[in-house]
Amino acid sequence: MDPRITRIQTKLAALPATEKAVLGPPLTEAQISEFEDGHDVRLPEEFRRFLIHVGHGGYGPAYGLLPMEGWVVRRTGRGGLAASFPIVPDQDIPEGPVDRTEFADAFPGTITVVDRGCSDRTLLVVTGPGRGRLVEVNTEGFFAPRFHTDSDFLSWYERWLDFVLTGHRNLHRFADQMSGDETRLVATLLDDERPTRRRAAACTFITHPALSGDLPGTLSRALIAEPHPAVREAILRALAAQGDQGRDLLVTALADPVPGVRALAAILMTEPTAQGWRLAARRREVLRRHLANETDHLVRDSMRRALNL
Repeated sequence: MDPRITRIQTKLAALPATEKAVLGPPLTEAQISEFEDGHDVRLPEEFRRFLIHVGHGGYGPAYGLLPMEGWVVRRTGRGGLAASFPIVPDQDIPEGPVDRTEFADAFPGTITVVDRGCSDRTLLVVTGPGRGRLVEVNTEGFFAPRFHTDSDFLSWYERWLDFVLTGHRNLHRFADQMSGDETRLVATLLDDERPTRRRAAACTFITHPALSGDLPGTLSRALIAEPHPAVREAILRALAAQGDQGRDLLVTALADPVPGVRALAAILMTEPTAQGWRLAARRREVLRRHLANETDHLVRDSMRRALNL
């Protein structure tokens, strides 16, 4: 048996009662085969093992794992589950809305494993180059499909349990994050060739509960060296999540060549307090100086909003 199955069972048992970590009973091989025969597919092996040895539907991200009857409640496009989901994982960070003529409510070769609410879904690819991987989609096309970093369903589900057990400060960013301690995440952020993984590492620092005092300096150095704007934006959010020490380092991004990055840095320099949002005096002065030389009107608007708190 896959050792991850045993680890998952142990971690489920270790969850506090407040989590209400209840899964439906496992499925039989015959039940799974009936579904597969009806859709002319074979489910990814790691997902099959979970269904047979751990459970079926119930505890998981957002509103939990869907039972079998919820896997195919939307259109799956021409060819259904047997048709290939065409997107290749990890090629680049998808940006902007999806082309509605190709997708939006029709994602061939996938089943829905989590309904995250509104029109957001987590899908499992059963046919195509991303077979076995989880992909985040919006059925109305508000953002392009983006793959989770996990290699398969068991790794994805175990990461969810790890995030809960270690006390991540917020689980709403789970889809954009990855597993690993600070050392591993820093190595990914600094050295991985794939921007999708560098971004995931940066996003994980936003909620990670156990980080060192050296991290803000490391993030600042990564920010300067990072070539991809979307990864730089994630690093900015990670810096802001580290408190005053991190927010003070955001000033570096006010000279970024991409207006959107400069605008985000200006907004993130502010911080929430019991009395409302606040901009520290030292950051206010820096922002005023940059405003005087800023030429992009959208960035100027962001800077003014931050200064007028």
